[in-house]
Amino acid sequence: MDFLLTLSSWIKPYNQDISLAIVATLLVIFGNSINRAVRRSVRNYWIIVRVTAFIALCTFGYGAITVWVVPLLAKALLWLPAAYYGACIVAGFIVLGLMAERYQRHG
Repeated sequence: MDFLLTLSSWIKPYNQDISLAIVATLLVIFGNSINRAVRRSVRNYWIIVRVTAFIALCTFGYGAITVWVVPLLAKALLWLPAAYYGACIVAGFIVLGLMAERYQRHG
């Protein structure tokens, strides 16, 4: 239990950065699928509409997701009990790594 509390105390000051890393990783994992869906939905429009859609998606869409979700995730992570915070973060990154590897192979 002391190890878990020590791990949590080392990691907790980086909560905002951890939240950003999680959101960015999820966007990297699923970004291609999102782009593909948008591409399919605008493929019959003029080039200017298609380009505008991708500019909007990349700047406003991904930017808005990052700006809005990171603080929410950071607050949510702080609800984890101190004894489990560090272990949950480590486990979360392991799950993200497994998701990335699996999604790359099958997605």
